[in-house]
This record gives sequence, C-alpha cells and structure tokens, in this order.
Amino acid sequence: IENVVTSFAPRPKKAWWQSENGVEHVSIQLDLEAEFHFTHLIMTFKTFRPAAMLVERSADFGRTWKVYRYFAYDCAASFPHVPHGPPRRIDDVVCESRYSDIEPSTEGEVIYRVLDPAIPIRDPYSPAIQSETQWVNYPRLNLDWEQEGKNLLGRAAGKLQFWGSHPVLCQGFCTGGFPACLCCGSAEPSLLTTRLCTATCVGAEPPQLCTAQPGHMQPCAHEPNHAQPWADTVWAVVPHAMPCHAMPCHGAVPAGCDCNEHSRRCHFDMAVFLATGNTSGGVCDDCQHNTMGRRCHLCKPFYYKDPTKDLRDPAVCRACDCDPEGSLDGGLCDSADDPARGLIAGQCRCKEHVAGPRCDRCKPGFFGLSTSNPQGCQRCQCDPRGTVADGSRCDPVSGECFCKRLVTGRSCNQCLPEHWGLSHDLPGCRPCDCDVGGARNNLCAMRTGQCQCRSHVIGRQCEQVETGFYRINLDHYTYEAEDARLHQGSVVEREPPPDHPASWTGAGFARMLEGGWVEFHVSDVPFSTEYDVVIRYEPQHPEAWQEVRLKVLRPSPVSASSPCGNTIPADDQL
Repeated sequence: IENVVTSFAPRPKKAWWQSENGVEHVSIQLDLEAEFHFTHLIMTFKTFRPAAMLVERSADFGRTWKVYRYFAYDCAASFPHVPHGPPRRIDDVVCESRYSDIEPSTEGEVIYRVLDPAIPIRDPYSPAIQSETQWVNYPRLNLDWEQEGKNLLGRAAGKLQFWGSHPVLCQGFCTGGFPACLCCGSAEPSLLTTRLCTATCVGAEPPQLCTAQPGHMQPCAHEPNHAQPWADTVWAVVPHAMPCHAMPCHGAVPAGCDCNEHSRRCHFDMAVFLATGNTSGGVCDDCQHNTMGRRCHLCKPFYYKDPTKDLRDPAVCRACDCDPEGSLDGGLCDSADDPARGLIAGQCRCKEHVAGPRCDRCKPGFFGLSTSNPQGCQRCQCDPRGTVADGSRCDPVSGECFCKRLVTGRSCNQCLPEHWGLSHDLPGCRPCDCDVGGARNNLCAMRTGQCQCRSHVIGRQCEQVETGFYRINLDHYTYEAEDARLHQGSVVEREPPPDHPASWTGAGFARMLEGGWVEFHVSDVPFSTEYDVVIRYEPQHPEAWQEVRLKVLRPSPVSASSPCGNTIPADDQL
C-alpha cells in the first residue's frame, strides 16, 4: 500500500496500487500527523475510474465524517438523495459526473478543489469558509476492506470511498494544502510564510519568551476580543529537533472588534488584518440576532436588513415572508437594498410563472402552484373556442377552464349532450335538432352534427327519406303546456321569428321551476293502442334535470280484453 504515495520510483507510471479482486467497496484513508488546510485533491487511475466515489474528511479524530463531494457516472442511481450538478456555494454537497465517465480508460483523473474559483465568496474570512479547508490527519495510509467509516488509527483522517465491479488501480495520488500553525497555549495561529509562523500575540500582560519543546512554540499571553496584534512577534518553526526562537511581545493595547453589538466574542485573523491595510484583523464569533459576517453586519439567509432600523438594533434582521412553493431558492429574499444590483430588502424572487408580493399565486393563465415545479405553475390548457372571455385563463388551483353555456370538459373542448359544432360563437355549440320521427334520439356527432338516423332515413337531422322509400305522416295529437294546468310555473308567450320557422308550437312556453308540475288533460284519444309520449322543451340551464317524472292517470281500470290488457301499474310511472 505504501506505493500509492511514493514519488521516488524511477518509472512512476509502471507502478500503481491495486485493490483486491472482487471487493467492490474500497476505502483509502490518509493520516497526515498535523493540521493542514486542505485545498485540492488529484487522483490518477491506471485503468477505469470508479463508477461512484465520495471524498470526505474528519476534524474530530475520526469520530465523525463530513462529505466534501460525490462523484458518480449515474448520480441518481448511486446517490439518489444528493443534489446533482455544479455547486452554487462553497459548502454545497453535490454529486458530479464529469470525472466518472468510462473514458479515458487509462490515466483518467479525478480533481476536487475545496475553494472553486468559479464560486464568488462574500466573506473569505468567515469561520464557515475556513472550516471547509481544514483537514486534521496523520502521514499514514490505511485501507478499510470491511466496512465504511472504520478508523484503524483512532485519529482524525481524510477518507475516500469507491464502488465498482473491477479492481481499483490507483496510479497517482496528490493532495494539496498548507500546514496550519500549531501553537502551544492559547494564541491563535495565523499566517504561514515559508518556514516562519507569525503567531497572534494579543494582550496586555508582560512579554514572554519561548519555552517550548523542540519543534513547537510557546506564545505570548493571549487576550481575546481584540482586532490588532502585538508588534514584532515572530515564531520560527523548524521541523527538525531544534529549539524555536522568539522575540518578546511588546506594544500598546490593541483596539476591540466592531461587531455592531451582535456579538461579544471575536478573534484575530492575520489575513484580514493584511487585507484591510493593517487597520483591523478582527473576526466576530457567534453573531446573534440572525446576523453573520466578519463584523456581524450581514443578515443570515432567509432574513433581510430592515432599512428603517439601525444596524446595531437587535431586530435589524427580519425573516423573509416568501412562499417557499413559488419563490426561488426555497423562499430566499433580497438581504439588503442595493439599487445598483436591483435588490430591494425583503423582496421575494418569484419563479417564472408566479406572481404576488409573497410569490404565493400563479400568474393569469397558469395554475397549480408547486414546490417541485421549477417554473412554479403550469400553463392552462383551455380551448379558446369553448371558454368565456379570455380563453387563456383557468382556475388557479384546479386548472379547470371557464366554459361557455353549451360547452363542457376540463379544457372546455366538448359540447354538452345533444349539441355539436364547437366554435367561437357566444354559446359555444349548436343544438343537434334531430328529427323526432327520423332520428333514434337527439344525440349527434360533436364535430359534424350528424344525428343517429333510423333505417332508410338520411340527412344531418335525419329529416330526409332515402331514395326508393317513402314515409307516411304521423298521426299525433298536440297538447300545449301553456294551456295545461301549472303548479310553480308561468306562461311565457313568444312571437314567431320572421325569417325562419318557429321551433315551438302554440303561443309560447310554460316556464317551470324545480319541484313544479304540468298536468295535460287528454280527452280525444279515439281508441286504445300503443302511443308514444313526446315532450318538447328548451332548457335554460346547461345541465339536464336530474329527474323528471311522468305519470299517466287513466280514467278507469284497463279492461282485460283491451289491447292494453297486459299493462301493469308500473308502466304508468316513467
């Protein structure tokens, strides 16, 4: 296993480390004996790269592990609960596929950078960013052949895990970083320059000299919550068994950190001190009141800075009031006013098809607000011929379209029964008007309006006789509803239209309400035989009546010798 880290072979490409055949789960664990700030990792494989792989590290001596990045040929199958695609923030844990393809078949690389240059960093000195680069380990490499996460050394380490159906052949392994200063005492480590470690030496106590063992250093007295270091404090760190040398600390008491009254604790950071022109190196710790940043001057995600309050006000950061279903980034709002960038503090950023101050409703013409929809809502599917007014609108929740009077269907693309010819006309469809005698019923095809004709009858309305046949007139008796006895009804007279025949007989119609009845007095039937009762009506409601009852009241019992002698009482209830 030591060959995986050696770089002294005369022909390095001829040597590689290979996992055991038949073992699909391989773990390579490096222990580097000192605290390093990890920056990148490059692995070169002799043959195919692993189909799935993850890079993780431990900062508490191997007790817990944190994943840096997942790599897989099929992220959805290998890591179904891990987000796919490139990261948007430094601390995003995602799965990428660009280093897991089957090509190249030899000398393929897997590259991981902790601080991706493509991702902007608002506060590079925050503890969260610094913790991403920290990796505590020892200079030994161990394999865990049995189970994931097994720690053979009892100390923090960096670990790689692989899956594949063939042995892992690792030809090169390169980790990059720089060692952090390990100070004996309470001084904070800061800047590394070649082989010199400049310790953070703050406080007002008398100067001290180095009394550490070889290879270590003893800092001056440390006093927290200050933003400037004492001057001329240089610790020489020599990696061999040589005593360290130090100059005594001296200078004035440093200035305190400016945390805008949101924190009482801070620490000194030399990189911040140099970046600010040696004016302040203070970095606030444990920012309260939903603030963050080096000076607790920013609001945490999902909070925004109230422009009416002072930055030191405990209530300066208010919670975003955005609907997570219709907002981008799960309800994130603009954290502060920034006219140059078009940001307004507290303003929600809606998805493409979502509107409203809270991004809680669909735009006109869309429906079904959903968290899983990247555009927020889906477009209404309405037929403009059958919808009223603006045909692009629908119910914002159910998606049902608003149909015309004689149109039905979720998308308003169907005519009501006994109607046809969906069009842009005001009612939307036209009645079938099938001939009572020539058609089997009053149903017709929705597109053509063709009625269902009886034998040897033709025409759209079944009003014509087929050539070679003739018809006789129907003997029938007509009884007008306006002359009948009405209960919960009224007579409505109509004038016949001058340009075409009327669709009714008599003076007009009897308008009936729900629960009412009409009683026709039939007194001129000449003899007993089979009769059909036909009721002609025009509906004023787009839907049919749920129930219409017809009852025949006979003047006397039916004689057994009559043609209707086999009639039973149930036949008179329709």
